[in-house]
This record gives sequence, structure tokens and C-alpha cells, in this order.
Amino acid sequence: MKQLKTLESKINNSTIITAAAITTFLITNPVYANGLKKAETLLNDVKTGLMTIIPIAATIILLCLAVSYAGRFIEKTTFMRWAIGVIIAGSAAQITAMLFTP
Repeated sequence: MKQLKTLESKINNSTIITAAAITTFLITNPVYANGLKKAETLLNDVKTGLMTIIPIAATIILLCLAVSYAGRFIEKTTFMRWAIGVIIAGSAAQITAMLFTP
């Protein structure tokens, strides 16, 4: 019985040491993230730009599709497929912003 308790205490000690080492490692990492403010602002600027550009581009593409369908350059089935795809792609940015913005 005594041998079993010794093994159990060794396992507990190594678990505690491992947990303490991991905690210490993870506590010091947020200090390194302070230098990423420039990258965060850049990514926010890109996100804002894309939120503006994507719906405008989708509108222009839909307009071109409508003109080409009216001019009988493309068939109705092709127009419908492309139009639905462009509408979904154009609104995807807005939908994700609605769903994932706190």
C-alpha cells in the first residue's frame, strides 16, 4: 500500500509542476500581443473597405448581367445561375457581419 501512495504522490507532483509551467508560459504571452495593434488596425481598415466594395461590385455585376440578358447575349438559365450566385456572394459579407459582430 505504501508503494501505491508514493506513486500517486509522484504523479500528483508532476501534474502540478506541469500545470504551473503551462500557466506561467501562457501568462507571459499576452505581453507579446501588445505589438500587434498596427496589424489589428490594418485588418479593421481592410474589413471596412471590403464591406464597402463587395456590395458595390455585386451591384455592378448584376447590372452587367441584366444588360447582357436584355441584349440576348446570355440565356435565361445562365442569367439566373449567375444572378443568384452574385447575390449570395454580395450579401455574404453583410450576413457574416450581422451574425458575428458582437
